[in-house]
This record gives sequence, C-alpha cells and structure tokens, in this order.
Amino acid sequence: VKRPSGMSSLLGKIGSKKQKMSTLEKSKLDWENFKEEEGIVEELAIHNRGKDGYIERKAFLERVDHRQFEIERDLRLSRMKP
Repeated sequence: VKRPSGMSSLLGKIGSKKQKMSTLEKSKLDWENFKEEEGIVEELAIHNRGKDGYIERKAFLERVDHRQFEIERDLRLSRMKP
C-alpha cells in the first residue's frame, strides 16, 4: 500500500481537523438536552413570560429607580430658593 506524501498529504491532514466545541456551545447543548429530557421547555417559556421573568424584573427595577430619581430631584428643586 502506497502512502500519499508531500504537500497535498500534509494539507489534507490539516484541513480535515475537526472543529472543537467551545465550552459555551457545549453548555448550551447540554442545557437544551436537559430541558427536553426533563420536559420543562414549556414551563420555562411560561415562567419567563410572566411577572417572574428576568426581563420584567429588570424593567420594573429601572422604572422604580427612575421614579425615585424624579422624586429626589423634585425635592432638591423645591428646596432651592429663587
């Protein structure tokens, strides 16, 4: 059996390397598989849409912070003498 040699053989070996999966990709794949195995895909979707979802909580906290700022600003302005 004759083995291929030379540059074409070397380039063939380099080009045929498999891409390694990153930690982030592996974690995402594991999480998707876990959700399907446990049957919690719909439950998570419903939970994240509701009032307990991260985005909703974040928006609420931003509104509270903005309102608190306005109250403090109005208080400071009312104390200033013209």
